[in-house]
Formats: sequence, structure tokens, C-alpha cells
Amino acid sequence: MTPKQFLDLVEVRVVIPSVAPLMVGLAYSQWQYARINWLNAILLIIATVCVHLAVNTFNRYEDNKRQQNNSYLRETVSEATITDKQVLHVAVSLAVIAAIAGISVALLTDYVTWIIGIISFFIGYLYSAGPKPITNTPFGELVSGITMGYFIFVAQLYVNTQIQLSLAILWQWLIVSLPLVILIANIMFANNIADHQEDEENHRHTLVHYLGLSRSKVLYQGLVVLALIEIIVAIILKYAPLPMLVTLLLAPILIQNARTFTKRPIKEETFVLSIKNLVVLMLGMTITLVVAIMM
Repeated sequence: MTPKQFLDLVEVRVVIPSVAPLMVGLAYSQWQYARINWLNAILLIIATVCVHLAVNTFNRYEDNKRQQNNSYLRETVSEATITDKQVLHVAVSLAVIAAIAGISVALLTDYVTWIIGIISFFIGYLYSAGPKPITNTPFGELVSGITMGYFIFVAQLYVNTQIQLSLAILWQWLIVSLPLVILIANIMFANNIADHQEDEENHRHTLVHYLGLSRSKVLYQGLVVLALIEIIVAIILKYAPLPMLVTLLLAPILIQNARTFTKRPIKEETFVLSIKNLVVLMLGMTITLVVAIMM
């Protein structure tokens, strides 16, 4: 397996959904609680990214068994063919690295981190495996958004602060992370919109199957606007700093990217715009949080 094949297999280009809540969570931890534990943060980053890559890889492995149209076994670079066994080995290796890093950070904190990690790992497995993977259902967007956008955000804040959790705190963290939750879910949504025809042929009944392509495109654009509204809500509730309002200046970029994708939802051409939207929002939220820290 060549390096290029490896990076393509694990879909490293879509790891941003895991990185975004980690970066925003780190900045938010310093702004709200003036606490950062770099060792815990780095271990969590390693665990989270490796889990994401492992799930991506295992998803490809499972899809190959279920679907008629999945080409990873037939892709060749310099006559090197990726075998089914190699794919499974990559997935297991990444999962082991994630487990080691995750267990390490859990041992350095307490049972709350164990709970978050175990739940996330269990959801990650069900997302791609089992008799009815979540990714093949209309709940894929919701589960991916909450798991990566909210759970990872909570984990980052907790390993840095080890604050006593309450419903009020969890609610506050949900409101702050909701823009990320929405745009992460939109990445999954964009993937399913672009793959609609192929999914229908392979009997994958995602949210797009039930809504139809036209309504899915409308909802996709609406969710981008909702993410921006949620930033205003977080500021009004004083859960986020006032400088974060500057993030709204990015609205034209986010909306234009959404419109461009829905006009021509092609995986190889415009799908990347959904990832770019998350990157833009992540940078906007992180930078404005850093500005607020320095004020």
C-alpha cells in the first residue's frame, strides 16, 4: 500500500470534523475557565483523530461487503492493489492507537472521560458496522453531528478543566458547539446528496432518500444559515464572547459555498465546499475566542 493509497483509504481529507471541535474547545476552555492541560489535550487529539480515521477505514471495509459499487479494492497505484486484509489491518491499527491514547488520557483524568470515550467508541462502531449501520439510515447526519461536534467538544473541555459537570454546563456547551454540530452534520448530508444515485442503487436509505434530492438541497442551505443564527444565540445568552460576532462576516462565504454545492453536487468537484465551510467557521470561532482571551 502506497502512502497515497493509505491517505485515500482513511479519507484523511475529511478529518476536519474531528479537529474543529478540538480546536474550538481548546480556545473556549482558556476563555471561559482559564485552564488548558496540554498533555491531556494532545492525547485526546491523537485518540479522536485516530478513531475518526479508523471509522472511515472500517466503513470502507464494510461497504465493500455490502455494496456493488465500491472501488477501493480495484484502485491501483504503481500496480499496488489494496487487499481486503490490508484495509482491515489499517482499521485495527488505528483503533489500537486511539485506544492507547484514549486510555492514557482517561487514566490521567477520571471516570467521566471513560464514559465519554466508551460511548463515542460504541457509536463509532455502530455507525459503520452491525446489521444496520447508522450511516445507511436517515439518522447518519444527526449522529455524526452530535458525536463529533458535541461529544468531542465536551471531551476537550473536560480533560482540560475537569470541572464538575451539571445539566446547566452541558447545556451551555451544547449551545456553543451547535454551529459545529450543524456544519459537521452538513458534511455527511453533502456526502449523501452527492452519492444519492449510487446509494439508491445499493439500497442505502439515507436522509436524502426520504426527503428527496430537491428538499435535501434546500435543507442543506438552511442548515448553514441556522449555524450562523446559533452563534448569535450563544452570544445573547453570554455563553460566547462578543467578539465572536465578527464570525458572522463570514456568512457570504458560507452561503455561497452552500449554493455552489447544491447547484452542482458532485463528489469530486464540489463536496469539498462543505468541508471548507466547517474550516471557515472553525477558524472564525477559534480566532475570535483567542481575541477575547487577550482582551
